[in-house]
Amino acid sequence: MGKSQLKQLKERLKTSGFTGQTNVKKKQQKRHPATTRADKDLLLQSIREEFNPFDIKTTRQKHGDILGRKVQGAVGKPGLSKQIGEENRRKTLKKELERKNKVGAVIDRRFGETDPTMTPEEKMLERFTRERQARSSRSSTLFNLEDDDMYDADTLTHFGQSLSLDHDDFDAGNQVSANHDNSDLKRRAPVPGYNDDESDIEEPERKKSKNEVMKEIIAKSKMYKHERQKAKEEDLEEIENLDGELSDLQSLLFQTSASAQPGSVPADAERDTEYDAHVREMVFDRRAKPSDRTKTEEEIAEENARRLRELEEQRLRRMKGDVSEEEDDGRKTRLVPEADDLSDDFVYDDAAEFGFGKGLDESDSDNEEEGDKLEGSEMESPDEEEANSTYEDISLADEQPFPDTQSSVVSATTSKNKLLDSRPQVDAGLAFAYDCPSSYKELQSIFGEHNLENQVVIIERILTLHHPSLSKGNSGKLMKFGPILLEHALNLGDEPLQLHNESFNKLIQKIHDLAKAYPEPMAMAFREQLANVRDRLQAAIVRDRDQPTDYPLSSDMLLFVLIGVIFSTSDHFHLVVTPAMLLMGQHLTQFPVKTVGELAAGSLLARLFSKYQTLSRRYVPEAVNHINLLLLSCIKQSAIPEGFPLPSTVTKLAMEGDNNSTSLRNLQLSDIMCDTLLTQLSTPAEIQLALSIVKSDLESLKLFSSLWKGKDAYKEIFMPSLELLEILERELQMSPERAAVLGPIAHAVKDAANSLRNLIKMQTANRKPLALQQHKPIPIPTYAPKFEVNYSVDKKSYDPNMRRQEISKLKAQVKKERKGALRELRKDNAFVAREKLAEKKKKDKEYHEMLARLERTVASQG
Repeated sequence: MGKSQLKQLKERLKTSGFTGQTNVKKKQQKRHPATTRADKDLLLQSIREEFNPFDIKTTRQKHGDILGRKVQGAVGKPGLSKQIGEENRRKTLKKELERKNKVGAVIDRRFGETDPTMTPEEKMLERFTRERQARSSRSSTLFNLEDDDMYDADTLTHFGQSLSLDHDDFDAGNQVSANHDNSDLKRRAPVPGYNDDESDIEEPERKKSKNEVMKEIIAKSKMYKHERQKAKEEDLEEIENLDGELSDLQSLLFQTSASAQPGSVPADAERDTEYDAHVREMVFDRRAKPSDRTKTEEEIAEENARRLRELEEQRLRRMKGDVSEEEDDGRKTRLVPEADDLSDDFVYDDAAEFGFGKGLDESDSDNEEEGDKLEGSEMESPDEEEANSTYEDISLADEQPFPDTQSSVVSATTSKNKLLDSRPQVDAGLAFAYDCPSSYKELQSIFGEHNLENQVVIIERILTLHHPSLSKGNSGKLMKFGPILLEHALNLGDEPLQLHNESFNKLIQKIHDLAKAYPEPMAMAFREQLANVRDRLQAAIVRDRDQPTDYPLSSDMLLFVLIGVIFSTSDHFHLVVTPAMLLMGQHLTQFPVKTVGELAAGSLLARLFSKYQTLSRRYVPEAVNHINLLLLSCIKQSAIPEGFPLPSTVTKLAMEGDNNSTSLRNLQLSDIMCDTLLTQLSTPAEIQLALSIVKSDLESLKLFSSLWKGKDAYKEIFMPSLELLEILERELQMSPERAAVLGPIAHAVKDAANSLRNLIKMQTANRKPLALQQHKPIPIPTYAPKFEVNYSVDKKSYDPNMRRQEISKLKAQVKKERKGALRELRKDNAFVAREKLAEKKKKDKEYHEMLARLERTVASQG
């Protein structure tokens, strides 16, 4: 059994010569004990390390024996390192922690106090030496009058004059003149013994008392006040003099040459005639008034709603006959009778004064009367102008593809005079206050038999009275009112005559504003309308050939147009636009075209696709395929080459006769209601519509060509269309009969073919055949091991690139230093936490001891 740790320690100390007998025999004295104190300390330290192996940590190497050489791991003393680090932190971090948030410390500036290398005797000796040196230097120069370099500020003077010997006493520059008047010098009492005619030598200034100083201040204040009053009186006197002469000046200004006496007018008075005329005009000019504060949207809405309620109350009182004299007089003075109005029962419409339903008047009307300011239309918002411009871009660009909706999409940014001249007449019997309808039936009951102009006025008044800022529940009412307006607009779209009215454009603007204010309810309303259109489209696709169908309608095309106006068509995915585009593509692809109206609907949808993709420029294959099918329907069956893919759903256009004199027109929404079969075109109007459809599709093809000319697959997209155009072009050239039938579109066919041919040629010239990707050659993998001839264990890298090797070494060094810094920061944080915890425990202990002491005191007193 091995010996205990204590016995081993005793034996080790004994063999080292620290314990045991010292007078042993020479034969036994083989040990060599330490003689000096330093050797003894080293020996004791080695003994401690030997008997405390936990203080030493050795890092084990993975391979201890490398090429016959034993490699030992790194040896460290974590306990000692931790103790040293703790002591250093106590000297630095703890001092900073104690001085934190503390100010006003006394800094010892005595010589030698901050120098730990000096002994107290040396410090006292150095202080004594410096004190004697400073005292001796002051005593040698303090009373030395000949020293000019030191104490220049202590030069002796008398009456402000230096007593030095540099200047002569009888110099003229030093004499005081008897007539010298210096305001800065104080008056002094005359020197006794001198006469008045002697030089003005004054005594030193006497210090004034507090009473004298206050009297002098009061006197100066009264003097300044008297000067101000005097200046004010002079100004008032001058003003009174000018006011007295004003009448004479006015008489001269307004004096005319006719009223002047002969001979009294000067000879050059005729030259000032124009100047006098301008002066007389300036007298009657209205003075400028300060402009009012710009009102917020909420304030404007509240003011408009209050005005409408007041007008409604006045209307109700007039209906009951309770009209005051003031209102009656005011109303009679503002009557605007028409030709068929009677003078006894004509009722003035106060809405004209309020400004609803009259057009936009944005001019500066600060100098006009209140009635003139309120006259005109309701003020439009920037969102309405944006809606107008967007709607105008879609409907009025490029040959006006939708002339039927032209009046409904006219821009509202016209001049003031045009708006005032063309504004519709509003019925005087309209009410000024309406409840917000919650269903389409309620809206119909409100409209009654009113025309579209009056309906727009009613809608404007409903929106004004139910502005969201006026009440919390108005937002919910307007959310329901938006889908109702959309349904009403689509119902109006089935009546083509309504689309020619300018008021229809205002209705669309209101829908646009509601969609912008409440996007989610309006989006759901549009999706519901699209769902209805989809159901009717699917029913029309699977219908029998002779069975009638209610698709497509003018309202369906109007719905697609409104979606392009109100929502963004350039988004990658949109809740309303994406389903609409899918539905339009389904119509162009699957809907069987039998009549001229169905062909016109496809052409309108193709044009809408070109407008939808103006910004995003995405490829729409359905539109191009529809145009190709239309070109196939114009070509004879015999002219189509063999092998050309010909769908079975293509119906040939049956047109005969000479149509060169036929003038083509723009498509209208009402054209989609034409139910004439494509195989039964006989009347000139039907042939004109069919040729107009072909021309519209050719223009759409050119639009698509300009949109997609930057795509890599441009040739593959438009090559079939170019082949069909070339076939149709050759057919027109070779067959006079076909040239007479298709004469109105011959120029459009040639123009489209040339455009596609040139663009395809340009795109093909820049195209290159496909090739493999260009990359660095891949080396053949080898399995031979890498062998270094001059291998060394101490060498870390064998990279032949010295720059890369230095960079790698620097990166490794930075990484090592970073890890070390993070380790030290963690230790510092742990030390600060321990110190704070110890301080808290100390304070808590003192607090509890104090409470215990107080409790004992109270208990002893009780």
